[in-house]
Amino acid sequence: MEHLLAIALGPVQEFIATARRTRDLYAGSRLLSEAAARAAEALAREVGAKNLIFPAPEDEAGLERLAGAGIPNVLLVRVPEGKDPRGLGEQALGAARDYLRERAEEVLGPRRDLLFWREALAQVEDLLEGYYAYLPLEGDYPRARERLMALLAARKNTRDFAPVSWGSPAYKSSLDGARESVLRLPEREADHLRVRLGLRPGEYLAGPDLLKRWWKAGHGFLSTTHMAALPFWEGVRRAGLEAVLKEALEELGGLVGEEARAEVRHPVLRDTPFGEWDVRLLYESRLEEFPSLAEDPGLLEKARDRLRALWRRLSPKVRVPPGAYYALLHADGDRMGETLDGLPSPEAHRRFSNALALGFAAQVKDIVEAHGGGLVYSGGDDVLALLPLHTALMAARALADRFREAMAPFGREGRAPSLSVGLAVVHHLEPLQDALDLARRAEKWAKEGEPKRNALCVAYSPRSGAERLVRGRWDENPPLTRRLLRYADLLRAGEVPSRAAYELLALVREAGEALPGEALVAEALRILGRKEMKRAYREELEAWLRTGEDVRRLAEELILARPFAEALDQAGVPVESREVWDAH
Repeated sequence: MEHLLAIALGPVQEFIATARRTRDLYAGSRLLSEAAARAAEALAREVGAKNLIFPAPEDEAGLERLAGAGIPNVLLVRVPEGKDPRGLGEQALGAARDYLRERAEEVLGPRRDLLFWREALAQVEDLLEGYYAYLPLEGDYPRARERLMALLAARKNTRDFAPVSWGSPAYKSSLDGARESVLRLPEREADHLRVRLGLRPGEYLAGPDLLKRWWKAGHGFLSTTHMAALPFWEGVRRAGLEAVLKEALEELGGLVGEEARAEVRHPVLRDTPFGEWDVRLLYESRLEEFPSLAEDPGLLEKARDRLRALWRRLSPKVRVPPGAYYALLHADGDRMGETLDGLPSPEAHRRFSNALALGFAAQVKDIVEAHGGGLVYSGGDDVLALLPLHTALMAARALADRFREAMAPFGREGRAPSLSVGLAVVHHLEPLQDALDLARRAEKWAKEGEPKRNALCVAYSPRSGAERLVRGRWDENPPLTRRLLRYADLLRAGEVPSRAAYELLALVREAGEALPGEALVAEALRILGRKEMKRAYREELEAWLRTGEDVRRLAEELILARPFAEALDQAGVPVESREVWDAH
């Protein structure tokens, strides 16, 4: 008798989110994806690639292509008659755990003398949570899959808790406080060694943390500071002043020494100076992070003076200094469970899996990098990426369009899968875990706000001031991306006074509940009528005010458009005329 087997690997969000640097974030997601790929390879060898339903390769070479796009943490496989589903489940989980141990030995091994080696390996081996469930595949595939996923959920809720084998009185991990640090450093030179090892002074890390921190991605990964600085670089490039910037970086690098050299070879940085020089050199507040400057006040002041001279040289044509904000994008598919429930057979499910993996997930990296961003993870319908502000809205729209096209053949009329996107605009020095939390909250509101799903939510967390969130569905006319870009253009052109948004917001807060919608709109129109604006622009804003809720939304969106306006201005993007905008 054939069986249906489902395998789940984790913990996903907890392991990925335990990150202080983007390298940690990227490595955590890739490690879990590659562990899932190793499990899928073990299954394919035993039952044949064509019996894998999710992912759904045609052969082993196809599985390698899917692994490059990212393998999700839940695997689904049809087990032929004569094969033991329980044995296959154990074999797949064993392969995933073996992979993590192999990577730990490869990555941590060269520094084992500085670690409590046994404890570090034990922590990595215990990291992976793996569960599986199986049942006979008899006739009704949708019903069998539904029952199987219910069984898998029940199995995950009855977790196995074994005693840890690495307990010690050492300090807990600085990242999550869950595991003990495995660093074994001489006390007198501990912080000096930490810096050489890519850690912060006073940072204590466990085995899994060090596996992520020291894991080699091949090309390195973009930092949040890279993302914040890329609009500045684009402005320099458009102004034809690349040589001026590169000369300044060389001189700053000469003051700093070898620490100023960059190690990142990400494709997005290929034609920028940041593949050669540490981008922190452009931020005066971060110069003290270089030990050579921190230890020599005179040298630090020379570096600051050189940076200020650079701003004077660039300022006629480029907005200086570099910006401080970037965007963190988190996206997730809508109606995926509903769509899966409607698939009539394993063959139909395989077609769906391939459309999702090859038609969307495999395209995400190119889309993100085409917009100057760095992809953290793309597995199935789940996406996490870093983006510069001047392209973030366009990237979000491009991902939603690609997902809709890939999923168009599936789902009932009017209920095809769509993509909900959360876009968090955060300061480049904001703790990464806080930025992740904001992006996930934004994605959740995009999915659960009314009307539900198929939406974008943009969240803005300024370093001083209240957090702001705005939401709009992709099928609105005009959509939120278009509105924000238009407001950004009006702000850059000086056509909308900056106080207008705050006066509208004050109106909503003070009288929003007391006034009926018509009166609130009338008062908002009166406020806009008092502003020095060209008639065409005033009429454009007034046309979007129909209800009291529209007044609040206009105020919030005008405020949230400000960081995008500053990034577009710094990138030297031309201010679009109304005619160009209407032609989009």
